[in-house]
Amino acid sequence: MQQPETRPSLIVRLKDQRNEPAWTEFVCAYEPFLMQLVRRQGTPERHTQDVTQQLLLAIARSVENWTDDGQEASFRRWLSRVARHVVIKFMTRERRQIAGQGGTDFLDLLEQAPDLVADAAQTRQYEHELIVWAAEQVRGDFHEASWKAFWATQIEGRNVAEVAVELGVSPGSIYMSRSRILARIRAKIEETT
Repeated sequence: MQQPETRPSLIVRLKDQRNEPAWTEFVCAYEPFLMQLVRRQGTPERHTQDVTQQLLLAIARSVENWTDDGQEASFRRWLSRVARHVVIKFMTRERRQIAGQGGTDFLDLLEQAPDLVADAAQTRQYEHELIVWAAEQVRGDFHEASWKAFWATQIEGRNVAEVAVELGVSPGSIYMSRSRILARIRAKIEETT
């Protein structure tokens, strides 16, 4: 795979997280390279897209701290280090996941606690409504295409690849838009709670 050309002007524009055209350009150019980095670090194929999205978020949070070291491929080496840290963090979390429990004792315990299931459903419904409300509050801050991609994949639960084809964008740009919009929604919710 051909590595993308690193243009310093694009990197400078990335330091502004709200520069949507720069981030779209970056994702379009670098997404295949980033997915390859994630795979090379040993990420299972079924998690590659999710970890790549986490990598894009890590890049967005830390790109302002990147400085050119004056050597060739400085930015790509930095991306490789960030990818390695993201994959290590992901793999560590995966190993800590507790395996599901089962058996008749556990089933009996579940049957004795029906209110917990109802409470959980009510909590999920409340959280969903809160997210939808906050989303409407920040909607005007984003381009319409980004908003449509977010709404279709996050709220309606549609497949990212399907929505990408429908909107004529890359899946990576949808993940990036979604991440930025969700971060804004979280901030809005924190302001009100």
